Amino acid sequence: MSGIVILASRSLTSYLLINHLAEQFDVSTVAFERSRKTKLFRHRLRKLGIRTVGAQLAFVGYDRLVIKRRSRGRIAGLLAGRDVRAPDGRLNVLDVSSVNGPEVTELLRRERPSAVVVSGTGIIARRILQLAPVFINIHVGITPRYRGVHGGFWAIYEGRSELVGTTIHLVDPGVDTGAILAQKSVAVDPFSDTYRTLPVRQYLGALDAMAEAVRAVTEGRAQPYERSDLDSEQWYSPTLAQYARFLREMRVLRRLSSAR
Repeated sequence: MSGIVILASRSLTSYLLINHLAEQFDVSTVAFERSRKTKLFRHRLRKLGIRTVGAQLAFVGYDRLVIKRRSRGRIAGLLAGRDVRAPDGRLNVLDVSSVNGPEVTELLRRERPSAVVVSGTGIIARRILQLAPVFINIHVGITPRYRGVHGGFWAIYEGRSELVGTTIHLVDPGVDTGAILAQKSVAVDPFSDTYRTLPVRQYLGALDAMAEAVRAVTEGRAQPYERSDLDSEQWYSPTLAQYARFLREMRVLRRLSSAR
């Protein structure tokens, strides 16, 4: 077997993770999955209904027009001094239409990696999971309570800021349901954190834990575990009404922080 293969979506946080791992491991190939927004939209429309999806799309518009712009400087500060360059030209990079497509099948059969690291892709099919000894995912949420997307946001939404964090887990055919390798809590800054800065902070807090998890798995000393103290739930993109509640919870955190 060769080094590790990384399956990811293109984003600054994925680049951050890839570069961090490439400093410590032999990364044979990085395969980037192309945008799957249309497929996700259809899936959520079937599962959640047009009213909920419409409300989510309204929030997406607000996020792009307001939150993204307001968060740009804060994210730049969090990433200052970090290597967030795209790996193209430095590592072997492959752009694929789907992590479940023939290109990834061929890649894994050819490379025979000791481990596959996953960051931000779609659900990986069982037949793909059978092509490598282990798949390891970095998830910006504390599982099993915050499976799906925007785990840090939903923890604050529920008034459980102590559950803002990152889970590194083995991948199975479910949605963030695999056994846990490590979890890292992240301290929220109620005065500067936003919907967009939270996942960046979560990734930053888990980079070393992810590297250690990869090392432990490939050396045969990992000890996966499950948590029975948390209910399991899958979360989706928020609506504007849910974002308003998130802002109220952040105001509560600011008052508590100021009172200390």
